[in-house]
Amino acid sequence: MKNNKAWDILTQEEKSALTLTLSYGKSSWQAGEILKRAHYKYLEIQSRATHLFKIFTFYFEKTDNHLIPKDSDMTWDLQEYILCTIQNRMGYRDTIKTIGKESPLSHKKASKRVEVLQGYMDWLENHDLEVHRDLHDLIKEFDRWNNFRILPEELQEPSAFKRRNKTRLLKHLRNLKELDAFHIDRLTSKFKAPNSYKLRKLYLPIISETFLDGYKVLTIRGTNKIVNYISNNLQLYMFETEELADDYGHLVENYLSQKDKDCKQGQRFWPEFRTTITKAYNYSEINNIIPRRTNLETAFRDLDNIKVKKVKDITANDITDPSKRASTEKFWEL
Repeated sequence: MKNNKAWDILTQEEKSALTLTLSYGKSSWQAGEILKRAHYKYLEIQSRATHLFKIFTFYFEKTDNHLIPKDSDMTWDLQEYILCTIQNRMGYRDTIKTIGKESPLSHKKASKRVEVLQGYMDWLENHDLEVHRDLHDLIKEFDRWNNFRILPEELQEPSAFKRRNKTRLLKHLRNLKELDAFHIDRLTSKFKAPNSYKLRKLYLPIISETFLDGYKVLTIRGTNKIVNYISNNLQLYMFETEELADDYGHLVENYLSQKDKDCKQGQRFWPEFRTTITKAYNYSEINNIIPRRTNLETAFRDLDNIKVKKVKDITANDITDPSKRASTEKFWEL
């Protein structure tokens, strides 16, 4: 294993995590104590090491152990960026310093740097040679699993580790909660789908104290222009069925309306919130996930579903109590 090029990509701590488990048969608790890491942190390190070793092994098998495709026509600074961030596991700032001011990646304006890197990533994604497209996906996947991000927020997919997505998810909740009367009126007046509308309809849950029950589901026209505006400008989730939109609206309103939240409420809410948003029509668009990468693997991916089922079994008449819902007829009428 240690002569494998993929092994060299791992940090010393990641190598130790795999060695203690696979070579010495240590339990996760024992290995965590040896590495002086909390159990949850050790599990994260072990999961990262396992996944990175797997994806880089597959990649290097296809590229004859070359991180940069042989005879690639990519720019010199993109090559440096990949070598620094992935092979040398350097952070973004140190990488930019290493590349130097000769590269547009070092532009003094952050927005310009993002624009340049987006152009480079688009170039990889649409390259004629499959190996470059594979490298694009490898960079995206590495960014999701690495201990720190190597891509700017605008290019990031959700982290493989759910606790690292908390800031992103809180932003989505804040976008929903802070919609003012102007935006609500705009959504209602400009995007409403009349009863006679025969094309694609989508359902947009809106949270607002102005509604009698705290939330409302808007039936909107599902045109590409409207979907792009709501996804990219407002970052609000839309659903293909009334029931899913109702579930989401009720779940979020119920949580946000609780003034004194305790940890148990959060433990119940977040797993269900994470599983619910993955069912949204525009989940991939909001989270920068390209179509061929919709089934992204995550660390401990089954735990949320297990927690949600357990909560529903125990508290079947609590947050999912139909008697607490607003009248169904009210939701579909604007």
